[in-house]
Amino acid sequence: MSNMENLDNKLSEAERQSVVYETAMASIAAKNRAAPAGGHAIMAAAMGYGESASDGPVMSKVAHGAKLFCILFAMLAPSLLIWQVML
Repeated sequence: MSNMENLDNKLSEAERQSVVYETAMASIAAKNRAAPAGGHAIMAAAMGYGESASDGPVMSKVAHGAKLFCILFAMLAPSLLIWQVML
């Protein structure tokens, strides 16, 4: 009877390992699918922005203003930080 209990334990351990293996492989497969999905989302957003920025004069002006603001901020931020920290 003791031999039968050992056999049951071995079978249940093999089943548990099989479940753990399948779960791990599914997790790896999900990670492998998630990385390209992020790239596709970024490209879709960039293409949508390009199409919407060229549609009308209002959006075109807003996009141009946003670009100028980003350039101005990139030029002024280092100077302001130096003044804040060093002076």
